[in-house]
Formats: sequence, structure tokens, C-alpha cells
Amino acid sequence: MAEPVRLQRPEGISEHEWAENLSEPADYGGEAPERSREQDVAGPDGEVLGRFREILLQTQDLDWLDKTLEGLSHKPLWRNETTGASISLVRFKKGSGIPSRHSHASNQFMFCLSGSYTYVPTGLTLTPGSFYWNPKGSLHGPTRADEDTVLLEIYDGPHYPTQPDWYSSEEDAR
Repeated sequence: MAEPVRLQRPEGISEHEWAENLSEPADYGGEAPERSREQDVAGPDGEVLGRFREILLQTQDLDWLDKTLEGLSHKPLWRNETTGASISLVRFKKGSGIPSRHSHASNQFMFCLSGSYTYVPTGLTLTPGSFYWNPKGSLHGPTRADEDTVLLEIYDGPHYPTQPDWYSSEEDAR
């Protein structure tokens, strides 16, 4: 684990407020927490938790990480390792998509930033500005990117009840 980042106290913020203005200890993953951890603290089971201040990421500075499904990559921004909730940017190359019908173990939310992404059976298509909510347990898909597409994807818990067969890596299903 990287050494915790120590931010300088801004002018106009008292030493007391600065010392007390940290998050509750939490097991967060993703790019933002790894770049913004202020303190390491021990959790109830001795696991290392972090405490954080305000966090800002410039997503254009992050690399796209390929998943084991051809044409899919992501930028993991935040993850609650305890609950499985997460926020990522996902990118589908034109013609790629999720190959089969499936459901999620939590609510899935997506906001389309660019491109066109279609849920094949229903014809529902996300275009820039579209907000999509797929309730926990609802079957959907397969999907297809009609053009290169970038989505902001949020889960309020774990992604899948079991690892989908289109991923050969357990990490991809998190």
C-alpha cells in the first residue's frame, strides 16, 4: 500500500478543524482513495482502514484498464470494499457489449457520457445525457455498443450474485 498522502492545511482553516476533518475509517478501493489516504488506522479485525479528506481525481489522467471481455475497459474511481458498492467509468468499443442476459446483486446506475449503448432485447438505447437504472435482480441484456461509448457506472452493492461466464477474471466481476 502506498504511503498516506499528507495534505497541507489551507490558510483560513484552524489547526483543530483540520485535525478533526477526516472521514470515518473505511475500507475504500479504487484510484481516488489510493491517491488521497490521509491516515491508516486499524479496523475492528486489525485490517488496515483509511481516513480521507476531500478527494479530487482528474479522470483524463487515469489509464483505461482492459477487462477480460473483449472491447471493455474501465477506470475504477471508488469502491467500498466492505459493501461492494463502486463507481467506475466504463468504455465499450464499437460492436462490443455484454454477451448474455444477466442480473445484478445490487442496483446498477449508468449515466451515458458519450456514444450509443443498446440493450438488444428491448431496444432501449443510452445516448449522451441518458440515465439508466437497473434494479437489483432485474434481468437485462445482452447489450451492444453502437459506437465507442463511455458510461459512468455506479453500483450500490456487489455487482453480480456469481461471476459471469464472460469474465475469465474474478477481479473483473467486482
